[in-house]
Amino acid sequence: VEPVSTSYESFDAGDFGFIEHYGEEISVQHDEQLPDNEAASALNCAFIGVGGAGGKLAKAFLDLGFNKTLLLNTTDKDQPEGVEPENLILIPDADGVAKNVAYGKKVFGENSAVVEDAIRTKLGKVDWIFVLAGGGGGTGSSCVALHEVFERYLHSVQGDGKVVYMVSWPTAQESLNPTISKNALSLANDVAPYPHILIDNERQTQLLRGK
Repeated sequence: VEPVSTSYESFDAGDFGFIEHYGEEISVQHDEQLPDNEAASALNCAFIGVGGAGGKLAKAFLDLGFNKTLLLNTTDKDQPEGVEPENLILIPDADGVAKNVAYGKKVFGENSAVVEDAIRTKLGKVDWIFVLAGGGGGTGSSCVALHEVFERYLHSVQGDGKVVYMVSWPTAQESLNPTISKNALSLANDVAPYPHILIDNERQTQLLRGK
């Protein structure tokens, strides 16, 4: 029996084309991809506003020059004015979830492919995704149902960052409504395992009253 040669002198990395590209930055480009962010930032990031309140938060970042911003909603009735169609993701045939978080999570679960396809088409290579939502409503309070979609996208483009949630807590007056209070608590519990920022609307109201 002839001995098997263990010489690697003739090995050509080109035979395995992916090896020579290992570690290089992933390039993602689609015809409908949003332009790069114009705002000065140390992070290569995107913003996704979910629901009515989340859409308003997202619009603020869009106005600052963070072009990689998407507004996701189950209805077109409470979209902020002045947002271009390419920045909008509308879940088909939902017409809102009427502050019903369980239904909102079901709608997102059934339409996760719609959201994922839109993100892949529009965002391109980003490292961080900031998910913006208002605690109290049904659509925004359901946003964590899409967490695997956001995580999977970052992984697919080799993003170096994480999914971070920026969610608002309702004012004392709003919290008198038991449904709003329950939804806000549900969202706070859902984002607790992940990096998150909680915006206290009551404190903001006190600080900004009259300004």
